[in-house]
Amino acid sequence: MKIEQLDVGQGLILAPIAGVTGLPFRKIAKGCGADLVFTEMISAAALIRNPRRSETYFMSRDDARPVAAQIFGADPHEMAHAAAFLSEEPVDLIDINMGCPVKKVIRSGAGAALLQDRPRASAIIRAVVRASRIPVTVKLRSGWDASEICAVEIAQAAEAEGVSAVTLHPRTRTQAFQGRSNWEHIRQVKEAVKIPVIGNGDVQTPADAKRMLLQTGCDGVMIGRAALGNPWIFSRIRAFLMTGEALPPPDPQTIMRTLIEHLTLEASLVGEARAVLRMRKFAAWYARGLHGAARFRHRVNGVTGYAEFCETAQDYFSMLTLQSDVTEPCHGRKQTPVV
Repeated sequence: MKIEQLDVGQGLILAPIAGVTGLPFRKIAKGCGADLVFTEMISAAALIRNPRRSETYFMSRDDARPVAAQIFGADPHEMAHAAAFLSEEPVDLIDINMGCPVKKVIRSGAGAALLQDRPRASAIIRAVVRASRIPVTVKLRSGWDASEICAVEIAQAAEAEGVSAVTLHPRTRTQAFQGRSNWEHIRQVKEAVKIPVIGNGDVQTPADAKRMLLQTGCDGVMIGRAALGNPWIFSRIRAFLMTGEALPPPDPQTIMRTLIEHLTLEASLVGEARAVLRMRKFAAWYARGLHGAARFRHRVNGVTGYAEFCETAQDYFSMLTLQSDVTEPCHGRKQTPVV
């Protein structure tokens, strides 16, 4: 898959997830096989008011690229200014968020609200494309509700304005993250435009990824919730697509090493104390579906120090290794919003 001249490998993409896809997790996902990773959603207004205060959202490293910086906003001028700024940073794509269903974002006229304001949506896309020195993509939903399915029309308008690829999460804004995504909408968008189309929604396993590619003809697959605590899903999808082989889930020691690497990366950015607090939710995700995960989660939630966190993780995963009682980490995942 290519987005203009950017090589995106097999098009296995980490979705933007608020509070999750900072630099540490993006690096982990890249190391586990993601071809492209997304930042958390960045407010264009906040970015242009104080660029360096927003730097933690878009900072990157060579081993965590290519990376797409996703921006949101309702003002074409602000969005253009943000795109121009990010074009000079270590970023490979600018992505416009037109799918976030969160009420605070909707009330500002951004995110999925743009699905109901086509002129403003087109003005924003046009302004961002003109201001950016790097390719621009758009991530959108099927429509506002079941009576207003507009993905094809918006994708075609985006293509006409010079967008280089579109990602479709085929749920409506009113669905939020409930119900099933309608992959037929991805197929319809793919048939309607010539630019690459990325499918997103309800891909939990390598078999799901292959089914999406076959059913919709999309060029790439974006993974969100299924990657939480399970970044190996990217390498497992790659193996399944290339060889048909269903790789086993990672063993407890691999999970432990990845969790501690993730903690160490967080600590290098925000300090050990804050990193421990931030990593509590990640630790729960890494252990989800494993024997004794509830007890481990309870212990981790009481940890306050870096060394204690590492010791708690080592004790738990070493116990799993001894017991040889491991189930696949992606089972029973809590639904976490993907924007």
